[in-house]
Amino acid sequence: MTGRVTAIVSAYFCEDWLERRLVNLEEQDEQPEIIVICQNNSAEHRVAEKHDCRIIITEDVPTIYAAWNIGAKAAQGKYLTNANADDLLKPGALKRMADTLDKNTTHAVCYSNVDVVDYKGDPAGVYEWAEGGLQKLLGGCFLGPMPMWRASLHKQHGYFDGEYHVAGDYEYWLRLAAAGEKFFHIRESLGIYTARGNSAEHRESLRTLWETSRARGKYR
Repeated sequence: MTGRVTAIVSAYFCEDWLERRLVNLEEQDEQPEIIVICQNNSAEHRVAEKHDCRIIITEDVPTIYAAWNIGAKAAQGKYLTNANADDLLKPGALKRMADTLDKNTTHAVCYSNVDVVDYKGDPAGVYEWAEGGLQKLLGGCFLGPMPMWRASLHKQHGYFDGEYHVAGDYEYWLRLAAAGEKFFHIRESLGIYTARGNSAEHRESLRTLWETSRARGKYR
């Protein structure tokens, strides 16, 4: 289905989460085009085949940002969002975000606060993000795990740097901020973020520090 929004799912090593995530996207008021990037004949491929989504096959396992680029280049939606397999959107979230970008035409990206749950799904707090421009963003990434951005940005500012493993989104938001693009903070929780100790940013803590420093140094 093609509408205002394309949701990009990088589906590698996420069999336990993918079914729930695809159902979550399909149940949104704003029906998104769902693009799943995965390996042929993988467990994730078999899950995706049961759903109304576009499947793009890769021979190897790309970085998450290289996978997002594949999805972004194939997307037909006016707005794009990354749909991490282990996170969830609350009912109406995609419509709320797309409406925000429709209304706030001078803003490139919108993002919301998110509820946090642990690996078992038990409540673990709320991430209430900061807001601002380049100087604020240099202090830390505050756009959260599930922002929505205009597809047209890629023609003007390029795509995510696929060499990054954990901070490629941070580098891209810094790139946009340095170019004068603005971010809209929706001050309510529209998503549910699963805090996992074995996620890439935690599993590769030294890489996270190095990539974050690299991105800051590029735009400081």
